[in-house]
Amino acid sequence: MTRSRYIEGGVGVAVVGAGTIGSLRAEIAHRHPSVNFLAVADIDEAKAKRLGESCQADLVATDAMDIVTRDDVDAVIIASTENAHYEPAMAAVQARKPVLIEKPFTIELDEAHKLMAAAEEYGVRIYTGFTQRFRRRYLAIKEHMLKGYVGDVTSVKATIYLAESVAQSVISRANSTTPSVNTMTYLFDLLNWYLPDRRPTTVYAAGSTKGKIYEQYGTVDSTWCVLTYDDGTVANLGVSWELPEFWPAYVASMDFEVFGRDGTISVKDDHRDVLMASHKSIPSPYVPRATMNVAMLGSYMPGDWALGEHFGAMQEETHAFINAVGQNRQDPILATGQEGFDVLKISRAVDESAKIRKVVTLEW
Repeated sequence: MTRSRYIEGGVGVAVVGAGTIGSLRAEIAHRHPSVNFLAVADIDEAKAKRLGESCQADLVATDAMDIVTRDDVDAVIIASTENAHYEPAMAAVQARKPVLIEKPFTIELDEAHKLMAAAEEYGVRIYTGFTQRFRRRYLAIKEHMLKGYVGDVTSVKATIYLAESVAQSVISRANSTTPSVNTMTYLFDLLNWYLPDRRPTTVYAAGSTKGKIYEQYGTVDSTWCVLTYDDGTVANLGVSWELPEFWPAYVASMDFEVFGRDGTISVKDDHRDVLMASHKSIPSPYVPRATMNVAMLGSYMPGDWALGEHFGAMQEETHAFINAVGQNRQDPILATGQEGFDVLKISRAVDESAKIRKVVTLEW
């Protein structure tokens, strides 16, 4: 496929990071009909060049600063290592470029504070990459809650489980991350999105230190928490990084239940409805070294490649960001920077509670 160049009124896109997710974002941007300039960067020159060739990028760099401030770049996607979001994101904001930052928004709260302050100072829209919002089942929850079928929400229960291989890949590149900051963050975002009129005021959490992740990296293997909201709503959330690496989910399994005075919505997002078993080893799309002989098709959170094209939530989210920049409007589904910051605040409070084994109060 040859991408059209110099489309009148088109959008120039810069993608920072040539890992699994950055590569996917760049390939999706390459295929978007309104993208007229594409730049990619990664500190690993070989990875950057491979991605540049694959998505026919107009510019390939090893320094993110060489692409995010260019005049022909209108939109920036930060898909670098989790603990390296801040500097390129700040450079994009100061260059007055709308920016989509992969979750977590940052790992450190002080960096998130600075980014939000800069975005306000420079009048820049920041978004956070919470791809699950674009999956139909979670979007359906939002829509039907807005229509009043659930009524006043009283409680929520949700879990997300990750295979060890994926967890090891995450923590090996960003050793300051945790299951709460990296993975349960999806649950916090959905919860905040569904309940925009209320805030959690206290959290109590506990983490397991008996598994392989803690043994190898000193980070809890799982975290379980209870959030209590200012109106009395209660949420029970859990995350585990303990599934064996041959677990048939490509990345994660989720469950989400919302209970209200007028109704209940329950989503079993474990992907057991479409199973494939093969004598041939099936590589994980996120960590190819990890293989399985039974796979839950459709369980790769960003979506799937089929017939040379990508389909799914990450494509829809990336398109929403590019469209929002091109049309100069706020997309109604994309998570804002403020929402990403709020999720990080909850994640850090959960980790603090698990560490000190006491209830932690959240101030807003």
